[in-house]
Amino acid sequence: MLHDLVQIFGWLVAVCLGVVTLLLAFNRQTGLRLIQHRAEMLPQAMLVRYGALTLLAVIGSWIGTPVFLFAVLIAFSAIGFGDAFIYRRADLPFRLHLIVGGVALFGALLALIAKS
Repeated sequence: MLHDLVQIFGWLVAVCLGVVTLLLAFNRQTGLRLIQHRAEMLPQAMLVRYGALTLLAVIGSWIGTPVFLFAVLIAFSAIGFGDAFIYRRADLPFRLHLIVGGVALFGALLALIAKS
C-alpha cells in the first residue's frame, strides 16, 4: 500500500516536472514566471542544483544499485549533452559539457551491463 502511494507520488512529480519542462521549452517567460525563477538569480540557483546533483551521485554510489546508478547517470548524461548543445549553438565553449555527458553515458552503460 505505502509502496503504491510512493509510486503514485513519483509519477505526479514526473508529470508536473514534464509540464514545466514543456512550458519552458515553448514559452520561456511564462514558464519562468510560473515557477518563480529569475534569470539574475541563476548563479545561486546553479550552486544549489550542482549541490543536489552531487548529493544524488553520492547517494547513488553509496547504494550501488546498478538500476539506480543507470538512472542517475543517464540523467547526468542528458544534462551534459543538453548543455553542450545549447553552448555549441551559441558558439560558446562546450567541450567540457560534451565530455561530461560522454563520461556519464559510459558510466550508465557500465551500470546497465552490471545489471545483466
